Amino acid sequence: MATYIGFNTINTTPTNTTVRQSGASGGSGTILNPIQLSKKFRLVDEKLVVQDFINALNIPQGQCPGKPGYGTSLWSFIFEPNTIEIQQQIDEEITRVASLDSRLILNSVKSYPQENGILIEVEMAVSPFNDALTMQIVFDQRSSIASIATQSTNMA
Repeated sequence: MATYIGFNTINTTPTNTTVRQSGASGGSGTILNPIQLSKKFRLVDEKLVVQDFINALNIPQGQCPGKPGYGTSLWSFIFEPNTIEIQQQIDEEITRVASLDSRLILNSVKSYPQENGILIEVEMAVSPFNDALTMQIVFDQRSSIASIATQSTNMA
């Protein structure tokens, strides 16, 4: 399950000048509204996992500090000739990137050449939800961004 716990500074209340700490509603904290020293948030969602996957596809391999295997080398395939070997390498690279995230269950990968990039069709599921997703991801050379062209949920 996708989980991100971090510090959020949006809409935080300024520090109080009194010794007494304030609770979530500005008062002195109760059982229902405990004192929150800092606002923390937790995102747990299928959309977060998909966005993490797209982010990994947008980062060139070796660019993430401390994680030399994170990211992708797909951008080097943009203007390569459309051969079976290149399509297999693209499919293997997508499979490798998806295998870095244990929350993704990859069912199939198909790649197609486009005028200014590559179109990749991915069928996958996100555990523990296990709802099948079909996404078309466009690698656009003009903008140097991988983005979701279409996404659909396949209901069984």
